[in-house]
Amino acid sequence: MVKVPKQGDILLLDTAPRFGHKQVGRRPYLVLSHDLIAQTSNVVIVAPITTTRRSYPLYLDLSSLGTDELQTRGKIILDQLTTIDYEVRETQYLESLPRGALRMVIAKARTIFQLV
Repeated sequence: MVKVPKQGDILLLDTAPRFGHKQVGRRPYLVLSHDLIAQTSNVVIVAPITTTRRSYPLYLDLSSLGTDELQTRGKIILDQLTTIDYEVRETQYLESLPRGALRMVIAKARTIFQLV
């Protein structure tokens, strides 16, 4: 049995095979979806974390969130959200984002779904 991921968990997982502009390979992902989703459906909505130097409006650098205690480094890519089945994918728990930092990430992620 796989541990049920919680909102704010950083997981190491492999999302291959993928196509297009999506991030692929074994990398860290941040769980953004509410715990209720994982508890009832064994899927979670995640955002990849990358070490790219590029900056875009929806790339959120972990270092800007006051997360110096984390071992995970890089930028959360909020415009590449994906849903994964955590029981099918090889997921490994790494660590959890502090609650205050998670609030900032969720607030920024909401801009994706705002009406224009």
